[in-house]
Amino acid sequence: MDSIKIFYAAFILLHLAGIKTTQGKKQKPETDFIGKEITLLDKTTKCNQAAVSRSAVHMAWMKNQVDDEVVLCCLKFLNSSPEDAFVWALIGTSYDKRSAKKKADFCFQQSTKLSGKHSKFVKDWYYIAPFVIGKTEFDGDPLFSQGGIFNISKFRVSTKPALKLFSELTPKGLLGWAKVRQSQSESLVQVRPAVDWNDLVSSLGSLGITEWQGWALGDLVINEGNLPLAFQCLGVSRCYINNTMTVGDLYHRDYFWNSMVLPRGVHTVFIPLRAKVTASFKFLVTSELPQFQIFQPSFLPDLYEGYFPSKMYIAVPICNSMPQKWLKLTRVEVWKQSEGRALEALLVDSAPRIAPGQTTPVTVELLISDTSKDGNIMVVNSCKENSIELDLKFKTSEGTLNLNLKLRCRHRGSSFLFTFIDHDGSVQQTAAIEPLGYRSSKQQDPCPVVLSLHGTTVSPQNQADSYKKMVDGEFKFGVKDMWLLAPTRHGAHNWEGPGTLTAMAALENLAGMSRDKAIFFTCQADPTRVVFAGHSMGGHGAWHLATHFPDRAVGLVSLAGWIKKEEYGDSNLFYRHDISNSYVDPSLKSIMEACVAENDVDRHTSNLKGVPVLARIGANDRTVHPFYVRRMVRVLKAAGVDVTYSELPGLEHWWWDTKEENDGGCVNDGQIRTFLDQIRSNLNLEAALPVEESGACSKDDDGEGCKASDYKSGYLQEEGVQSQTVTLEVFNPALGEGLKGVHVLQQLIQFRRSSLEIYAEGDFASLKTQNVGCLKIRNTTVPNRSFDLHKVKTLKIDSTTITPFHEITSPYTFCRNLGTGQKEWVHTPGLYQGEAAAFATRGPHNYGPARRVAERPFIIVYGTTGDESTSALLLQHSVYIANQFFATSDTSVSIKGDADIGDTDFENNNLIIIGGPVENSKAEHFLTALPHLKLDFKEGPQLMLGDSCEYKEERTGILTLAPHGSKGLALLLMGLSQSGLEDVVKLATPTIPPMARSPFSNLLPDFVITGPDTGLKGPGGFLCAGSWDNTWRFASHSASCACEA
Repeated sequence: MDSIKIFYAAFILLHLAGIKTTQGKKQKPETDFIGKEITLLDKTTKCNQAAVSRSAVHMAWMKNQVDDEVVLCCLKFLNSSPEDAFVWALIGTSYDKRSAKKKADFCFQQSTKLSGKHSKFVKDWYYIAPFVIGKTEFDGDPLFSQGGIFNISKFRVSTKPALKLFSELTPKGLLGWAKVRQSQSESLVQVRPAVDWNDLVSSLGSLGITEWQGWALGDLVINEGNLPLAFQCLGVSRCYINNTMTVGDLYHRDYFWNSMVLPRGVHTVFIPLRAKVTASFKFLVTSELPQFQIFQPSFLPDLYEGYFPSKMYIAVPICNSMPQKWLKLTRVEVWKQSEGRALEALLVDSAPRIAPGQTTPVTVELLISDTSKDGNIMVVNSCKENSIELDLKFKTSEGTLNLNLKLRCRHRGSSFLFTFIDHDGSVQQTAAIEPLGYRSSKQQDPCPVVLSLHGTTVSPQNQADSYKKMVDGEFKFGVKDMWLLAPTRHGAHNWEGPGTLTAMAALENLAGMSRDKAIFFTCQADPTRVVFAGHSMGGHGAWHLATHFPDRAVGLVSLAGWIKKEEYGDSNLFYRHDISNSYVDPSLKSIMEACVAENDVDRHTSNLKGVPVLARIGANDRTVHPFYVRRMVRVLKAAGVDVTYSELPGLEHWWWDTKEENDGGCVNDGQIRTFLDQIRSNLNLEAALPVEESGACSKDDDGEGCKASDYKSGYLQEEGVQSQTVTLEVFNPALGEGLKGVHVLQQLIQFRRSSLEIYAEGDFASLKTQNVGCLKIRNTTVPNRSFDLHKVKTLKIDSTTITPFHEITSPYTFCRNLGTGQKEWVHTPGLYQGEAAAFATRGPHNYGPARRVAERPFIIVYGTTGDESTSALLLQHSVYIANQFFATSDTSVSIKGDADIGDTDFENNNLIIIGGPVENSKAEHFLTALPHLKLDFKEGPQLMLGDSCEYKEERTGILTLAPHGSKGLALLLMGLSQSGLEDVVKLATPTIPPMARSPFSNLLPDFVITGPDTGLKGPGGFLCAGSWDNTWRFASHSASCACEA
């Protein structure tokens, strides 16, 4: 009993002590705050949630952030879970929006204690996927039928979806939100929708169905106001911070950081997903990014035998990480150099400025400091793999940073890389190998060029080094008596569009380099005599370049080359599974397809008549099935082309040894070397002199002011060649150089097939045309392709006879006289002479489609004449487009305000104008050149197209080309509202690799008018699209809408 009494006495004492301790303990501030606020709100409202859970209060908060009931429910949740930083931030955001600053301050202080100044990463990603999608850059999004992602996202944490979401990819068509957790800041997030892909592929017979779209989103907490943060979205084309669109980084190159100053609160990251089977992305956030970053160049030029073989251009990526300030580069200098003659560094563009959030390659040129001698100075005496190590110091408005570079030195007999300024002003690279075993009796004898185009992911050096053969135990690289050139360009160009122009620019730069540095090159490269060659994607490129530059072609070698991307594989199917298929007008599909018809090599096979062709593939190739090469060979034979077809048994897509070890393999074995030997034997090197050395009349590049009789051929004319009939096929006169010196300048109806049947014999020549409005004849310098103009006395074009032709003064430009209603042709030497004529009349210099704005150096000009927020939005759009150009094609783009661009920059560059005449002072200048396009903002915004089409919907956007000066183009992006403008800006967004093309480069004609349904229906929501006629007027036969002109 005594023990029981003692136990009870101790229990009572402990209980009393506990009461005393509790009474003396002070309540925590957060508990006190929560209690007082609950008591206050309980007087006026109730929390009607049956179970106050985190997901319940989060969903209620997303629907109404300032409602008393929502705030009360959040407080009751915190009463039981006071350590939840996220809900403290939710309620802090609500108090800020209720203008209760002191209460908001307290809430964010609690969140800061628990999670820091901001979220280090998104822990919970909610996703809604998959939905079908086509292969275009601008297919529709099914979520737009339910208000779009910004509306649907409010229901992401609900277990009972309030909206019915439907997808043909999922069982029963039902689709709901799912969640994936991220455990660390550097983790790769993977979204794997629960879909039986094998069943879909098997049943539909299409791998293209495995590409899908959807959205992923997550929340970021920022607990400190006006905190500059930088965001990076890897593996996607774009992302949104709240409703602000920023560029993604599809290729995980780590260049792009988007900086913002956001208010404190809870912010949502929206990521549009587009993937095959599984989507992978990474989202990073930091507040510790420097004001600017300098990255290693993705490629560098080589020294060659200790010399600079050409101008040494280096593209240095620089990111302006500041959210509001421009970065100005003032100087670059060589800070340290390991060895060799002293070098200097120069900014090619003086004092370039980089916009806030922009990443762009800045062009630096390396020079030899000692300029007292000519440029042929040896830089290093010892040529080794890493010959020179340099530290470049970049001086900017925000300080200095250094960049370390290591330059290689390559020996004769091996490949070397050189860089050049491309057609669009960017720096690109190519590999080259001097002619193998070349011996010449004359130093000036030029050598033909094998222009070899690589396949997907193959580097230019690897492509060049594939041309090798083992001789006496050592590899010999290159091609006998011919230069080997292997260009490249980042991105999904497929050697079309920018890829074509890069390859041709590399060719011209090789010719210039070998001419300017003739003292140490064995021979000059002849850009007019080219063997177009390539493998896989490069095999397609060889077809493409040869058919558009046939007067340069002395031979063609296509290895495992496909015909058109729309019919090869599944990565570019044309309107197969698209959302827009249910809405798009057939006329619009034909207009869009016509924009890329120039890339269909089988449509241009007649251009190759007279060119020896070797088409080859491994019989076991299943990457590019022999079907595609066989098909092309059949079409070539039908066109009368001299083609040799070889299908090698037992060999696949690539091989190193054809018949014996190290025999040259896929690109350089005995069959190919024999084919090149035959081409070489057909060429007379002694007769191949430049025009200015051959006695030809050459008053300017086109022979302006010469008579036909003044010409003397610089090449030997083969017997019978002049009497051969050939046919030129053209879909876009802006691409290519014609055939036999005959070039289509204008089409009667744009982007439809134009043909020219060319025949010449003795002193007579005839041309039979279809869909040709104007043409030009030049005396080219390729013996088996050209007119010998000094022989021609009579020229017949259709039913018009022009005689005596040899007395006509050049330029030999002829146009149909449409006023007679007949096919009467007249000599029109002044067609494009003078800026006014070139501006008002269309031709190769200003034909579309939209992508051609980027085929010259161009500047993005944003408007500053609107209010401050509008100007900031236009700058943001400009940065988005510029970053997409760099991300997809390594293009260097300058951004300038309309008030800042000088006359020289304005006149000498193509332009992308962001904003209409109300926001951009430059827009009206270009709209005056489009008489059938009118914008009116006086009585409510409206757009007039032609005389009868009127568009007044607020969400209307306009993308259109306009003439710019005598040779250029401007691309205008405008909208009747900010949402309309954003719709046309989003047309610049790429798809996914391997088809992540550069902005506006696919399927977009001269003009596109987007409407309120474009988000849902893609191109099916375009109000109109088409091409302007030859005087920049509306033409119903070239548009998808019926508007009277």
